[in-house]
Amino acid sequence: MIQFSEALDIVKANTINPGTERVPLSLALGRSLAETIFADRDTPPFNKSAVDGFACKAESLDAKLEIVETIPAGYEPKICLKKGECSRIMTGAMLPIGADTIVMVEDCTVDGNYMYYKGVTTRDNICRMGEDMAEGDVAIASGTLIGAPHIAILASMGVPNPLVYKKIKMGILSTGDEIVEPQVSPGKVQIRNSNGWQIYAQAIASGVYASYLGIAKDIKESVKSSILDGIKSNDILIITGGVSMGDFDYVPETLEELGFKILFNKVAVQPGKPSTFAILKEKDNISKVVFALPGNPVSSLLQFQLLVKEWIYSSMESKSKAIWTKIPISLDFKRKNSSRLSFIPGKITESGEFEPLSYNGSAHILAMGDANAVASIPIGTSQIQKGENVTIFILE
Repeated sequence: MIQFSEALDIVKANTINPGTERVPLSLALGRSLAETIFADRDTPPFNKSAVDGFACKAESLDAKLEIVETIPAGYEPKICLKKGECSRIMTGAMLPIGADTIVMVEDCTVDGNYMYYKGVTTRDNICRMGEDMAEGDVAIASGTLIGAPHIAILASMGVPNPLVYKKIKMGILSTGDEIVEPQVSPGKVQIRNSNGWQIYAQAIASGVYASYLGIAKDIKESVKSSILDGIKSNDILIITGGVSMGDFDYVPETLEELGFKILFNKVAVQPGKPSTFAILKEKDNISKVVFALPGNPVSSLLQFQLLVKEWIYSSMESKSKAIWTKIPISLDFKRKNSSRLSFIPGKITESGEFEPLSYNGSAHILAMGDANAVASIPIGTSQIQKGENVTIFILE
């Protein structure tokens, strides 16, 4: 059994190379950028107005100013301003030559073709050429997970087809004779398959191509054929169940029979101890990866969040999106067993505290419905007093 930090290091060090492709901006959201984007010109590309108002020389503001031109956005000024002159200007429009300040329209009075300034000048209201970014600067670094602001930056930099990492193909396979699909009325000793669909949803949210592969029965031949089918058409296979020490837990031995090398199969973490990570190599390169996660839904949810997503991001050379921080706990907390790192579901209150939720263990998926964070309780810590800081992981 290894520590969670060691498991995370192993996962991030054993990735695949999905390759790259160019996609249109309409398909780039959520993809990992595979090239560095440099500014193709200064931003702003010219001195421009930050407000609707009048451009002029600041020294002229103590007298009436003749309005000599109107400058809308997208228009290049034609008149060089002299003392005693001003130009009506709109937000985003180019600053005329000769002007060194812009006064807001609401601070001015217009009488015919003249403007009188009635305000107090506190700033020049000019957005300077290149103040946001100079030509040649890095606009977006390679490995960035593209969000809506990055789409805007790509568009503004003239990149209609960014180079991104190809989507990883992920198969999701559940195991267990007791598992039936959601549309089936379960028998007395059966439960509906929440794990498979939960992981499918997490996979889609992580930006991969996800395929739900159904349920394998607790028969070795069924497990083996399902795993073989899953790895043929996917880069990574996520299996839930069949990884503990029971008589019908065939996943680890089946993986070894298929040529996979198991890098770990137990992690000192609660929930999620029987988590397995295995790789298949071809010509010294990793070609396939399998995560075999516990059958209890809270365990699989958290281990996907904490390990599988980090593997996805590392494979695409992206920075982790995980947000860890420390905030006070809202009540006294105790636990009986402190031999493992423990993750406790809870929610962040309006006052900025972590409030643990009523939680009955790794099968209690209903507790996660109200959770927006998970507290990390270190090995050896059995109690925490109200008001003490706890390390939390914010759920996406």
